[in-house]
Amino acid sequence: MKMESKKRIFVGLLLVSLIIFTLLVYYIWSLTFNQRTFLNQIVFIVLVVIFMGIAFLAAAGLAGILLTILNVPLYPSWQKATRLTLNFLYPFVIQLGKMLKIAQDKIQRSFIELNNHLVCIRNMKVHPSQLLILLPHCLQLSNCPHRITMNINNCQGCGRCKIGPLLELAGEYGFNVKVVTGGTLARKEIESIKPKAIIAVACERDLSSGILEASPLPVLGISNQRPQGPCFNTQVDLKIVEEAVKFFIK
Repeated sequence: MKMESKKRIFVGLLLVSLIIFTLLVYYIWSLTFNQRTFLNQIVFIVLVVIFMGIAFLAAAGLAGILLTILNVPLYPSWQKATRLTLNFLYPFVIQLGKMLKIAQDKIQRSFIELNNHLVCIRNMKVHPSQLLILLPHCLQLSNCPHRITMNINNCQGCGRCKIGPLLELAGEYGFNVKVVTGGTLARKEIESIKPKAIIAVACERDLSSGILEASPLPVLGISNQRPQGPCFNTQVDLKIVEEAVKFFIK
């Protein structure tokens, strides 16, 4: 798949977040020896052990991320550590980005590219019936009278938006495709279809939250194009969608 944004933004913020977290552990450790009562020392030691364990797992996950960027294969357990690291440190990275005046959508684009890279390096293949493509309702033309969120097959295939061509693609390859209005409906479709892999088209904010919520399911995220602004007559590159489909399907 073609990936345009820079993974290093999110990886760099991950590293800084891990350093801050490690310094916090050291600070708690130093406080432990200043406690006057034995009970307080025990409490602080327990906290230090817990935080050190988290820091160790996060460091292992970050190392795994750096290795995958260099296309070094990882053991499944190490792959799981990288995913846990992303999920755990993501909120810290977003807050750190705000403090450093880095645009949130820029961080989210970097996160999506990094996620896609981690998915691609697994080289996972599924049957077409086990693949689900989730589309945002804003891909449909705003003045279209046909409601497709409940049944995408209500699309008349007029060609004025991308829904018709995407349905043709689904007919050609045999994968599942659904139009959703938000995270709640997306979760409902995932629970109903029980896919083994997902391709999601949305804005960076929705993609980031969806990737985190769907974990450990592999999700390839494709950012939509918004020539008329957010959530209104959006577009998507059909070639990139087809590349993602070909990547997953056996």
